[in-house]
Amino acid sequence: MRKTWILGLAALAASSVAGCVPQEREHTQPSGKRLYAENCAACHGPSGQGDGTLAKDLFMPPSDLTALSANNDGIFPRNYVVSTMDGYARGEHFSGAMPEFGVKLAGKDVIMETGDGVVTPTPAALVALADYIESLQAD
Repeated sequence: MRKTWILGLAALAASSVAGCVPQEREHTQPSGKRLYAENCAACHGPSGQGDGTLAKDLFMPPSDLTALSANNDGIFPRNYVVSTMDGYARGEHFSGAMPEFGVKLAGKDVIMETGDGVVTPTPAALVALADYIESLQAD
């Protein structure tokens, strides 16, 4: 009986200690669709055509995100899109209403190829958002 009691006590102690040890959290990839709905749809619209609920109130109309590939010889301009969202590369044609998401969506970085074998650490959220915007391209 004493042996059973000691084994039970040891099992209880082991489970208590295991509860105190920090567990590795599974790192999930951010959802581009969710990020788009939270950060972009109000201006660019749910389908990316620039017809969001706030679009009519903006000084400059939001871009039609579904035409990015069509306006770039059929190739999705990933670097341009990520740089624009980040706030790194914006020309005068951009409205000041578009936030710079590089800081807002900063977090875990992933490696993104930027062309000719060049890679750069990029916030995973920006990459996920660019992937989603690419999925909106008109065929």
